[in-house]
Amino acid sequence: MVGDDSIDGPAGTRAAWDDFCDRVRRSGHEAIDGAADPLEAAEGLRFVTRLLSAAIDMTIASADPARPAFVRLMTDRRKFYGDNPDTDYDYVSIRAAHRYRISGERNTSSYLACCVYGREPDGRTRIVANVSDRDLDVVDGSFALVLSAERPDDLGTATWVELPPDADVAIVRQYYIDRSSETPATLSIECLDDVGPPPALTIDRIGRRLEAAGTFVELGTTFSAAMAAQLEARPNEVVVDSEASAVAGFYPTPDNKYVGGWFHLGDDQALEVTGRPPETRYWSLLLMSRWMESLDTSFHTTILNCSQVELDVDGSFRILVAHRDPGCANWLDTAGHRQGYVLFRWMQAADITRPRFRVVPLG
Repeated sequence: MVGDDSIDGPAGTRAAWDDFCDRVRRSGHEAIDGAADPLEAAEGLRFVTRLLSAAIDMTIASADPARPAFVRLMTDRRKFYGDNPDTDYDYVSIRAAHRYRISGERNTSSYLACCVYGREPDGRTRIVANVSDRDLDVVDGSFALVLSAERPDDLGTATWVELPPDADVAIVRQYYIDRSSETPATLSIECLDDVGPPPALTIDRIGRRLEAAGTFVELGTTFSAAMAAQLEARPNEVVVDSEASAVAGFYPTPDNKYVGGWFHLGDDQALEVTGRPPETRYWSLLLMSRWMESLDTSFHTTILNCSQVELDVDGSFRILVAHRDPGCANWLDTAGHRQGYVLFRWMQAADITRPRFRVVPLG
């Protein structure tokens, strides 16, 4: 690992770069080794590049907590960590040593929240605070949050979010039930401290940021591979039934409960998913690759949310996961994948009834 003393002169510069490249190389090898078929291997290498792309934004391009800037972390081209196609994720690096103000226009997205994460000494992520739109004071369509270690005297209509000493990241999420009819909230963030001009870039600083980027890629690949290996041992069962704290390393929101498992289907099989939706603001069933990437939505229906699922007359649902159209309502297309995640999100839900999975003949 690169440290203060090793980054010194041309040799130290090469050592920092070589360490970064070695971490990316090992991640690519792990993705190839963890794949079950050529499609998963190809997606694994793409997944590593997606992690790398995000890491460059998070730890190099927009890594200064004294001069914060939101980064759109996951998109339809950059998928990882269980991204939801119905969600926008705006990431910003923060520290408890500073005070911040996040403000904007609320508009009409179905859900808006700011979640703050801390960093344990061993590098693990933990959730330390979450403020959703039901907690915000919206005045004339506008809202504001102040993030700081101590409560300010002049909050006004802003909502205060306390920052613990290990505060590291904030992510603002917006969920949409129908993107075509909803208007996203506008967002801006400012540091309320007088921080002056940015410090000069040095070998030490870029070395540390390269180390952070390489570590994010390496740990992200290892976490994702391990999670898939655990689930695929029990295919076509409901084995994920967790609160956000159980998967904190993947930056979840505590407003969601995650329920699901792993599908593994033959050519003439479908996974029948049945149950009854709870009272909730949002819910969906999503298919993801081995690498916890949402499957393509451009040409395949790989997610159904609460506005798209046709319920039976008794309020229950029946959804089929299959390689081809089974000729009924509520079909999720595996988009050429024989296996992968099948995951519910229940948001701010009450009275959750565990869904049921069953393999049935296709057709």
